[in-house]
Amino acid sequence: MKMRELTRRAGSEAIFAWPPRWAGSFDPGDAWDTVPRPGEGVLESTMLLEASTVLRLTMRFEGREYTGLLSWDPPPSLTTVEHLLNANLGRGIRAIGDLDVT
Repeated sequence: MKMRELTRRAGSEAIFAWPPRWAGSFDPGDAWDTVPRPGEGVLESTMLLEASTVLRLTMRFEGREYTGLLSWDPPPSLTTVEHLLNANLGRGIRAIGDLDVT
């Protein structure tokens, strides 16, 4: 299974979990054309949210930091995905989506 194939249930639908939706902080007057599209940016860090099965990810795009929450229905396990992401810090979001996570 590829990272981009991870899904989670939302009601009766399966929603792709990768890439996560990214959010960033902006100042008034910032241009909206610098908002990353799916697959853009470089992964900088991962953090397991305490007492959960959600990973908080940080990525960088055009000099700005963005945060996303990654949640999916196993398999694969949380540990497997976390190790894969940590081993690929500094890689592009699109490239990470093509990695095998089994």
